[in-house]
Amino acid sequence: MNYAANCAGSPKWHRFPLLSVCIPAYNRPQGLAAAVRSVVVALPREHPDQVEIIITDDSATPTTVAELLAGWSGRWHYQHNLRRLGMVANWNASLAKASGEFILLLHDDDYLLPQGITTILETLSKHGNQFDIFLFGVHLVNPHQRCLRRQIPRRQGWLSPPQALRQLLRHSSFVRFPALIWRRSLLDEVGYFDPAYGEATDLYQWLRCFARKGVYTVPRATAAYTIHDQALTMGMFHAQTLATLGRIFAAAADLSILSLAELQQCQCDFFHQFILAGTWRFLRRGQWQRAQRVYQLLDLPEVMALGRSRRWQALRWLFAGWLWLGTRLV
Repeated sequence: MNYAANCAGSPKWHRFPLLSVCIPAYNRPQGLAAAVRSVVVALPREHPDQVEIIITDDSATPTTVAELLAGWSGRWHYQHNLRRLGMVANWNASLAKASGEFILLLHDDDYLLPQGITTILETLSKHGNQFDIFLFGVHLVNPHQRCLRRQIPRRQGWLSPPQALRQLLRHSSFVRFPALIWRRSLLDEVGYFDPAYGEATDLYQWLRCFARKGVYTVPRATAAYTIHDQALTMGMFHAQTLATLGRIFAAAADLSILSLAELQQCQCDFFHQFILAGTWRFLRRGQWQRAQRVYQLLDLPEVMALGRSRRWQALRWLFAGWLWLGTRLV
């Protein structure tokens, strides 16, 4: 059922919503339910026309969403893909259905916090005429929804394109997906997510967007970002990903917004953080051999050519000692 289509003839629905919450789903029915309910439950009743929900389902079997949307009086659209599209194409299919002025891409293993939608709508209503991209904070949670830590911008305000790119290209986790909201018209300017960049396609997308518009940061958490063993990112710590990331940094150089010296330092810090983060994910699970393989990415010629990251040097030494000890105890 397509509620938006059913209501299209009513004058009430001639106005586009302020926000489209796009949820690309894939074989996580419980996660999808949590994501949808986090929007439905929290939306202020007096503003049902400000938010629409778009679900594109790449799962093997369709999901019954009518019960999840019981009581929802806003627009919504559900599409089950007859043939699996794949990760990036499903993201883009969801975005293509959106009609809101702004877009939030909410994966089916993440969800909005109780005051998240209210905070987003208040911010967009106040600053949406001035800025095109907004970055909020997130709670990093485990699969049982226990908060592990918080990642929240330090200040509220606009980062110009050079400032935004320095942050994006220096910190490998600067942007968490459910924390970012952008104007839908940006898709016409920069394009959709590019499948040629695989698992790093989000970084390439943010690079193109930030280079044009910068980003407005808001030091308030609006969403939960789930970290779990089955996350796709667990399998991206290898040399091929570093090669793809290198292509993104080359694209950043072509923009001529940051100097080559700045970009090299950013890339050095980014690669070190990325590799050490992957090492830590396996270390904390006691998977010493996998941790060792990820850590050894630091010895690749393209990484060594960037120099040593003073920002991450102490942690690099710590992990080296930990791995040396662990491989002898196993």
